Amino acid sequence: MKRHNRKKLPQPAALPDVYANLETFKPYLSDGEYAALQEEVTQSLPPAIRINPLKASGALPAFLHGKYGWTLESIPFCAAGYRVTRGEGPEPGNTLEHKLGHYYIQEAASMLPVELFSIQPGKADLCLDLAASPGGKTTHLVSRLEDCGLVLANDSSQGRIPALRIVLQNWGATNAAITRFPGESYGSWYPDTFDRVLLDAPCSMQGLRTAESHPVRPVTDAESSQLARRQAALLASALQAVRVGGEVVYSTCTLLPAEDEGVVAATLERFAGQVQLLDAQSRLPIPAPGITSPDGITIDPRLEQTIRLWPHRYHTAGFFACLLQKTGETSLPELPPPTHSMEKAGFFEMNARESQTFCANFQDTYGYDLGAYLVEAQRVLVQRAEKFFLFPALLLEQFPTLPVQSAGLLLGERLPDGFLPSQEWVTRFGSSCRQNILPLDATASNKLLSGEPVIEGVDLPRSAAKYQVVLNQENYSLGCVKVTGRGLKNLLPRRLL
Repeated sequence: MKRHNRKKLPQPAALPDVYANLETFKPYLSDGEYAALQEEVTQSLPPAIRINPLKASGALPAFLHGKYGWTLESIPFCAAGYRVTRGEGPEPGNTLEHKLGHYYIQEAASMLPVELFSIQPGKADLCLDLAASPGGKTTHLVSRLEDCGLVLANDSSQGRIPALRIVLQNWGATNAAITRFPGESYGSWYPDTFDRVLLDAPCSMQGLRTAESHPVRPVTDAESSQLARRQAALLASALQAVRVGGEVVYSTCTLLPAEDEGVVAATLERFAGQVQLLDAQSRLPIPAPGITSPDGITIDPRLEQTIRLWPHRYHTAGFFACLLQKTGETSLPELPPPTHSMEKAGFFEMNARESQTFCANFQDTYGYDLGAYLVEAQRVLVQRAEKFFLFPALLLEQFPTLPVQSAGLLLGERLPDGFLPSQEWVTRFGSSCRQNILPLDATASNKLLSGEPVIEGVDLPRSAAKYQVVLNQENYSLGCVKVTGRGLKNLLPRRLL
């Protein structure tokens, strides 16, 4: 961003050097609202979950209520989101449903950004999550797209990639690929490419709620200003990367105006005539407008269309979000993207004959029509040694040489004694198999989940394959077991036990 634009960022001279107390935000609220905010932040924040439509039906909340005694309250701006009052039941992170990826634990305010997109379910959109890890909002994008199209989930930190990969695998996403690049570069590499770009920007995390992932800490004026400059650069990249007519959501988990309305105001000035701010208030049952006049100086009246979630408004952590639409080309510099050969990394797309043969054998073994799924979902089979993956076709069509950390979903591995479907594939698709699927009663299921290495006393058909997909008494697809002379060898991963 040019220097003269940075001066537009609100930097109130009266602010102290640290922003760790409520007094910082008093000038932005009426006396009544400030009192409500003071009261709200003394209350504990209930956990919230978002249901995974790829694995669970709309009946899951009622089922969880009956099974665990939870009371679930709908999140007003997210149909799949619920606050959880546990009663005597287990914590949401300690249930089988959570371990199997039937829901994601997510603070309610963080469910807002993806809900702002005007996504048509089932449409093959190209989406970019510019700062994706740990992956909660990425899974939300996958869900709203109904696992169609392609979501590129990017994060610049190598240390944050494993968490992102695990979250997407556990969600059962087949339409996602993970990259690791500076988000500031994506726009110059792929201008006017994506239908939607999500930027949940790195920020000072001044959301006025204490959590393990968002601890309260002092933030200096200089740090906030530095963050605002990076946020503006990332937002410029997002606007360059999105196609004309496409949407960008910008969000932060801070309430500091310099990183919220200040960044948006400077961006609207910089890209005047190329970007418009859409009214996000229509997505809320109760308005939560942004600040238009920090410190009594009106910077842009359009900022009222942004969303500022003060904790007392919706009983959430503090949060900011807005919806932008690209109306013209940004005319920013372009650069060639990095390239890498998929084949040199050992991945090979199966040709039509190989794919047809593989799908026929898979259907003979497990009674699942994989060929039909590939056509319907626009996926392709990719092989690396004896492992087989479901890749999004759009990834190979639009970004065939883009270096990725991972892509699609592991289908399984061909072993000397049979084909072993992956845990990730089984927990999403296993209950749709019609052969070599083994229902277990509660006793056998509990033994399996307790980590017993061999489960005895289970009757098997004589024609059983070596590897069986197992269902528990609730029809959850748990994973696979291997049939041995002693019984069923437990192949469930440690994280499920």
